[in-house]
Amino acid sequence: EPQSRYETRVECVLVWLKQQALLDTWDQSFIDWFIVFEQGDMQYWWAKYLQPGFRHCYAVRWDGFNWIGYYPHLGHTDIDVLNFGKYDSILNVVANTDCSAILYLKVWRDSKRIRAPWPTVSTCVEQVKAILGVRKWFLFTAWQLFNYLEKQNGRIIQQT
Repeated sequence: EPQSRYETRVECVLVWLKQQALLDTWDQSFIDWFIVFEQGDMQYWWAKYLQPGFRHCYAVRWDGFNWIGYYPHLGHTDIDVLNFGKYDSILNVVANTDCSAILYLKVWRDSKRIRAPWPTVSTCVEQVKAILGVRKWFLFTAWQLFNYLEKQNGRIIQQT
């Protein structure tokens, strides 16, 4: 027996309702970042124990209007609106740095859970983990973070 027009509409509405609605994601936020790893100019005694080329990390993103740079350091954090346009690629944005690798990530961050309920040192790795919503306590170095993010579907844009 053929379905009535009403039954067809009801089925369409039910299919639509089964898909994830905006209200279903109130506790999550979607964000994309380029995570840049570099040699870093460090005067700290422990820098010699870090993986060469992966001693420092920072984040850059295109927000739809501007390139934003997030530059964490031990003593302070800088956030800059960069002088590049929408047709500039990430390779142009980081061209004058000692960049050794760039990962591109799209992540859903869980906004209802505390990221790190334990005390942490505010290193570049901890701050990049914070903007990505990474809750792994065992990631201490930029090299560990690079390997973890690559396994989490991070797309390598450049690696030297």
